[in-house]
Amino acid sequence: GITQEDLIIPRAKLIQALSPEITEGLGVKPGDIINSLTKEGLPDEFIPVFLFKNYIRFNPRSKADPNFDPAYEPGAVIWKSADPEDPKVVTETRFGPNGEKPIATTFLNFFSYFPGVPMPVIVSFSKTSYRAGRQLLSLAKFCGGDMFSRKYRLTSLMETNDIGTYAVFKVVPVGSTPSADYSLCERLWNDFSAKAKDIQVHEETTDDTGDGTP
Repeated sequence: GITQEDLIIPRAKLIQALSPEITEGLGVKPGDIINSLTKEGLPDEFIPVFLFKNYIRFNPRSKADPNFDPAYEPGAVIWKSADPEDPKVVTETRFGPNGEKPIATTFLNFFSYFPGVPMPVIVSFSKTSYRAGRQLLSLAKFCGGDMFSRKYRLTSLMETNDIGTYAVFKVVPVGSTPSADYSLCERLWNDFSAKAKDIQVHEETTDDTGDGTP
């Protein structure tokens, strides 16, 4: 009786300076990439199987922010959607007339296989890591064939803005997918891609991107 909607798929979580895993004594540091569900470190190489997008509006962490909603805790989810035609998505993921940042966040989610990891993992790109996600998508599309015909290396680098220093994802191609991994990814694609909108991603409850955004 178990269906896809019953499963929670872990994220590749990029550790930031304020991530709770640092204070939990897990031996991680900013820039490390872990499985959000098991808290174990992930291998460097992964194979993206398919892409899906979703959209989340988080409450600002600062109560002084003009978009702060007192009905929600700082950083909490106000709404989420996987429908690009949702009126909230259309209006709240756009830049304002004077270049104001969108008040909702767009996520590029790659349903992925990390060789040696027994469960699929979502590699999610947003905010300051969004550029790396677009680069990955471009590489996967322009090279032709199935997205899972090529594997990539996922690492991080540190960047600094006027608020602080934070980690962002970095992705580089590393070659073709071995036949055994290709067959496994093909099965994952058959099992999950048709209902990508119903995928439950682990820990999308607070804004933990850690990019210095209030």
